[in-house]
Amino acid sequence: MRLNDAARDLIGNGADATLVTLNPDGSPQVSLVWVALQSTADGDELVSAHLADYKKLRNVRRDPRVAVTIVSTGGVTGVMRPYLSITGTARVVEGGAPELLADLARTLAAPGTPFPPADAPPGFLTRIRIDKVGGVGPWAP
Repeated sequence: MRLNDAARDLIGNGADATLVTLNPDGSPQVSLVWVALQSTADGDELVSAHLADYKKLRNVRRDPRVAVTIVSTGGVTGVMRPYLSITGTARVVEGGAPELLADLARTLAAPGTPFPPADAPPGFLTRIRIDKVGGVGPWAP
């Protein structure tokens, strides 16, 4: 699926997002992650980077269903702040985390904060195929 221009603008050069995965008992596991938007031949994907094999990655390997929410940093329009809600299917890929984190840190980290560390491990990427889009804003159906 390809996101519309409004959703692409919201994500921009990276965005803070909540990633929800499913624990083995079916309960939600929620994490704040940085996400980037990358286009593939099959459509757009959200991509996040992780330096270690966190619980969220183990959850994705077991059950790839995820939900992501990105809240607009702009002002409230109407009743509530716009937000983009995505449900998708995720997969974990080894390597590439320091490079993606360095790109996202330019936009999302405090100015002058060196991240990731120079000795960062290759880590993992979570690549999320977008299955459904919702929320409040011009990207909602």
